[in-house]
Amino acid sequence: MHTQYNVLVVDDDEDDQFLIRQAFEDDSKLFSLQFATDGTDVLEKIIAPKMLPDLILLDLNMPKMSGFDVLAHLKGSEDYRHIPVIIFSTSSNPTDVEKAYQLGANSYVVKPATHQKLSLMAEKIRQYWFLLSELPVRRTN
Repeated sequence: MHTQYNVLVVDDDEDDQFLIRQAFEDDSKLFSLQFATDGTDVLEKIIAPKMLPDLILLDLNMPKMSGFDVLAHLKGSEDYRHIPVIIFSTSSNPTDVEKAYQLGANSYVVKPATHQKLSLMAEKIRQYWFLLSELPVRRTN
């Protein structure tokens, strides 16, 4: 079991980043959050760290490189495909949901509209992915 989990949040919206950070603050000793603002930024962050993320929250609508492109890259790579990726998007379009799962997303969550709902969602993500599920063994880069 890890003493601290690495979570990479990929979202270009600063308000969403702030709310996600607040939602994870309740267990701040258990989680190390890192943020990327676009698809190219996430690829740089994932190549550079000594430890890869244990979980990635990935927005779909971003500048430079879409979340779909990032997801395809991650799941197409031997080095990164083991990392669970939760699509975290405002879109509830069935076409987007289907495409995300076809590209290898582990889960698809529609962003809640309020801080309270976001906090509840973050708590459920923490409970499921870090208490109930068994994550792959953390790899070093």
